[in-house]
Amino acid sequence: MIKKCIYLLLCIFFATGSLFAQSNKSLAEAERYFGIKSYDAALPKYLEAIQAGEKDPLVHYRAGVCYQKSPELTEQIKAIPYFEYAIANGKDVPTTLHYDLGDLYLKDENVPKALESFTMFRKLSNKADKKAITLADDAIRTCSNAMALMSVPRDFKVNYFNSMINTKYTEYNPVVSADESVMAYTALRPNTGKTRTGDKFIEELYISYNNNGTWTEPQQIPLAHEYNVGTGGISADGQKMIVFMGGATDPGGLYQIAKTGEAWSKPALLTPNLNTPKYLESTASITPDGKTIYFASDRLGGQGGLDIYKTTLQANGSWSAPANLGVPVNTKADEDAPFIHPDQKTLFFTSNGHNSMGGRDIFMSKLVGERWSSPENMGYPVNTTANDNYFTLIADGTRAYFSSDRKGGHGGQDIYYLDMPASSADIPLTMIKGKILNAETGKPMPTKIYLIDNSTGKKLDFVYDPDPKTGNYLVILPPSKNYDMVIESEGFLPYTLNINIPNQTYFYELYQMINLRTIKQFDVVVGQEVEVKNAFYDTDQDVKADLRKTHEAKLVQGGNVDVYDMMLDLMASGDKEGIAYLTDLIQMKNPIEDVNFNEKENSRIEVASRTYYYDESDESKFEQKKIDGKTIFSLPTFSFSEEAKKLKDQASKKSTFDKTSLTKFVKIYFDAGKSDLKTQYTAQLDAVLTELSKFPDLGVEISGFASAEGSEELNREISNKRAIAVLDYFNHKGVVRRRIVAKGYGATQTAATASKEEGRRVEVRVVDLNASAEKK
Repeated sequence: MIKKCIYLLLCIFFATGSLFAQSNKSLAEAERYFGIKSYDAALPKYLEAIQAGEKDPLVHYRAGVCYQKSPELTEQIKAIPYFEYAIANGKDVPTTLHYDLGDLYLKDENVPKALESFTMFRKLSNKADKKAITLADDAIRTCSNAMALMSVPRDFKVNYFNSMINTKYTEYNPVVSADESVMAYTALRPNTGKTRTGDKFIEELYISYNNNGTWTEPQQIPLAHEYNVGTGGISADGQKMIVFMGGATDPGGLYQIAKTGEAWSKPALLTPNLNTPKYLESTASITPDGKTIYFASDRLGGQGGLDIYKTTLQANGSWSAPANLGVPVNTKADEDAPFIHPDQKTLFFTSNGHNSMGGRDIFMSKLVGERWSSPENMGYPVNTTANDNYFTLIADGTRAYFSSDRKGGHGGQDIYYLDMPASSADIPLTMIKGKILNAETGKPMPTKIYLIDNSTGKKLDFVYDPDPKTGNYLVILPPSKNYDMVIESEGFLPYTLNINIPNQTYFYELYQMINLRTIKQFDVVVGQEVEVKNAFYDTDQDVKADLRKTHEAKLVQGGNVDVYDMMLDLMASGDKEGIAYLTDLIQMKNPIEDVNFNEKENSRIEVASRTYYYDESDESKFEQKKIDGKTIFSLPTFSFSEEAKKLKDQASKKSTFDKTSLTKFVKIYFDAGKSDLKTQYTAQLDAVLTELSKFPDLGVEISGFASAEGSEELNREISNKRAIAVLDYFNHKGVVRRRIVAKGYGATQTAATASKEEGRRVEVRVVDLNASAEKK
């Protein structure tokens, strides 16, 4: 029995010795790694020593520091029990440990414990250490802010993006177009060594498109650059993107890339005077009219740290010197990531100053007259005690996007979207989404749109460049305004559309299709037709509810809500109306992405068209416009409502002329191989002219023919020349091209049996123009 006891004691002794030996070895390695600040390597060794029974408070403290140094918040808060042990068991722990523990409690949303630790830090700090006292007071104030804001959570629903967007790495700064069709963001990814050496992670740009409520798989935007890159901002139409680019000695500046189809251009300077060589310009936001850029910079002359500045486009085409927004927007802390809403009155930004509730928070300020209001914390749950930043609100105010490293994410920062309360959607803006196409080819063409504000003495407001690959454009306008859109499309003369924006009190959407068609007579362009189709989503409450329904459909169709569980709940409760509504959402098409412009199938479509003949000198004379420093001769202004009314009136209009006029018919003969109009037919043609002068509803149809001697091509050519000779006679006598229908037919089908003289003819008959328009 004694031998057994001795044997057991020896086993325990050798096992304990082995553990101590292993503990000492792990601890030695941990200390070595910790000494060179290799915290990732030191942490497992510290944990091995602690699991082996190490009780030294300093070891626990250093294990906690290793967790604290992690870039992941979920890893950082694992330091809490180790710091707690060090404080409870250590006699000479640094006073700053109480502050560090308080910071971790705050990140873990344990605000009471954080307040307790920060208060202890202040109590133990040397009162002569003003820096420490200020640090403690700021932290205590932050805790008070957090408790106040979390006690009254805002009516926001925060949604986490799926794993297609968010990964175990960092995704941040989502920039979204005003119509929510495009989202780009910055992603931190492991360095494969293809671009830069020496960095474990590199920043990359990714882009995703909203396809009927479902975001497509993100694709990288290739941007050849040797240093850091990131999203900085995006234009309202998603056609231009502001990107951040760093350098070897330059902290980083802002550049612009433009989209053509699916390709993006090389980076170019955003403006000549925005970037500085020695200071940081991190993010920017540009107003929909392209006239003002808000950006963040830590240049000299600011309030402190990063500040928000703005620069405006001058009348001479240059940009103003950047101006600091000053107090109350900027503080001694950092203000970053400005986003100016399309209403141009609401500014969102990120700050670790003001009444932050921990880390960086999102704030909002309103432009009242010429001054910005005191920034308002967006509140909980938009803001948390972690870092919440890079806020973007779409034009209609229903959805917002931001990034955060809050608890519950996949890793690092993640991207979230926010369903705003109904009251936030009352934004009085009109968003026009359009497409300009060549009606003959069905394809777009290079186009420029000049927007002129008629209320400011026809002053140029902005120049838009529709996507040359798609013809798409997006314009956002304030209420109760009147604009002229002067449109230059390659292959067509400039024309002007008048747009009257209603005095609505909430968001208004208009979808527009413009088709252009040239009018030719004998391969000569004599005019053009402009057809505009508008899909109105009007300013009544039913349509407002319909827009809300559209966004709800995006959630359902995008897989952002559990449709299966929702349907089961509705079925269990017998809610037939709810089932029908959910079914509608599942099947609903997004009007932004899939507008049916067929007016016979979509009752919301209104159509107006106008045909311009270049030889007319009355109502269709050219208008001279001074635009962007040059003179443009535009076809007369096209008012949609007026032209739509004309079309309706014309459809119901009855022609008023003597029916016997339609019996007027002239047959003109030509010599073989000739197209000269003989004077012997002048009297007959003048009789037709008399009928045309009496009745504006009448026109003339000219048909040219040839005999069968020549080739088909030769016969077509000579028949055209003969018809043109008669057309010129009428045209020179004042009959405009709109009243003439002329065509050469070559040899007639009866040319083989008819006399040669009969083949060499032109037929002229009087026609009803209204009847011709209906056939067309």
